[in-house]
Amino acid sequence: MKESTFFIQFKNYRIFVNTFLPEQAPKAIIQVNHGLAEHSGRYQEFARFLCQRGYAVYLHDHPGHGQSVLPEQQHGCLPWKDGWDIMLGVIHSINKTIRKAHPQTPVFLMGHSMGSLLARYYNATFPMYFKGMIISGTTNPDPGLLKIYLNVVRSMKIFNNEDFRSPWFNQTFYRSFNKKISSPATPFDWLSSNPEHVQKYINDPLCGFPLSLGFYKNLFRGTLQMLKAEKNLRFRKNFSILIISGKEDPTGQFGKDPAAMLQKYIRQGFFRTQIILLDGRHELLNESPPIALEFQNFIEKFISDKLLGIV
Repeated sequence: MKESTFFIQFKNYRIFVNTFLPEQAPKAIIQVNHGLAEHSGRYQEFARFLCQRGYAVYLHDHPGHGQSVLPEQQHGCLPWKDGWDIMLGVIHSINKTIRKAHPQTPVFLMGHSMGSLLARYYNATFPMYFKGMIISGTTNPDPGLLKIYLNVVRSMKIFNNEDFRSPWFNQTFYRSFNKKISSPATPFDWLSSNPEHVQKYINDPLCGFPLSLGFYKNLFRGTLQMLKAEKNLRFRKNFSILIISGKEDPTGQFGKDPAAMLQKYIRQGFFRTQIILLDGRHELLNESPPIALEFQNFIEKFISDKLLGIV
């Protein structure tokens, strides 16, 4: 296994990329988009798991996350006007890097949480670049609620700059995920039922940071654009999609949102879409070892089956 890191330049951002390559030519490549307020380093063990089975993995830090933060800004900041497009542009640039380095190797796109929203929108725009898509911990939010949040953020922007990180709005946003968790011990119990992994997240300075008004504006507006794009998907109907989520994940309405996404794709003729709901909360990779291993095995099987023409 060969692990390496490098940076690519996209506009003003130096984007951190971490690659995992097997000793032999990879059977396929998995391009991973991490979630909100975390970083690519949390997926290294998962990348090694896949790499040991003959797959290459490309991880990167989204703009405003991990090691992809502008020098003059804090974590959780994005430009007000085009932050969502910048995140999509970074994904596209990394995909071009992958296809240049491995022109004959199939590529799978995987996204977790916010990364799943970016993956869904990106794939609706550039589906020709992927063999399949893996969606983890996704949500199917109400557009009306997103518009309310967006108007609140725009109102706050009148009196503050785009990098302002509102304590009130951040507490309200994060607290909403914990509402349906019974007797939570921390603000982040919604992530995992494993207290050890929740504490690791809390102790990680690159996780759980507050978000700027610019970031929220792009997140809500970008999600609305994604939901609109998914209403009329025109790419090849034999495209394979795996939706995998926790039965106890409050961000996905305890399995309801992934099921709604499944029906959305099937109604448009994507019959090679499958869903798997596992015991666990939002971060199945950070649940107890049996659940985490089950999660990894399902993903590896989906990729393997697709390469064999089974799905």
